[in-house]
Amino acid sequence: MKGMIIRVAVVAGLMCSATAFAADGTAYTSDAGDIAGRTHFDDNGDIYTVYDMDADNEGVVGWIEVQQADGSWRAFRRVYVGSGDGTHESNNVDIVREGARVKIVACRQNGPSGNPYACGTAIVTGG
Repeated sequence: MKGMIIRVAVVAGLMCSATAFAADGTAYTSDAGDIAGRTHFDDNGDIYTVYDMDADNEGVVGWIEVQQADGSWRAFRRVYVGSGDGTHESNNVDIVREGARVKIVACRQNGPSGNPYACGTAIVTGG
């Protein structure tokens, strides 16, 4: 009976500590005086969401990059949102290197095939 109680306590402790290391983060476009968009990374589920926060006929593109063991960065699919104020789109990914640093990127972009500019970044350590 005592052995069973110890095992339950260990499992409960592991479950609690797994979520304690999760790190969410947000990057904002770097427009002077105007934040047109943001990209939010949710480590619980490996989902990033790109938000267009301005009705200005330009969109926002965002993505995440995960630092690899050799120090390089692996970029995931760019998500473009250009439908105006309050619109967003998410992308669910599978980050294999748990605990790796995640770079979150948010940029302005004129159309889905335009070039990103006014980019802002944030780096968090994944869980």
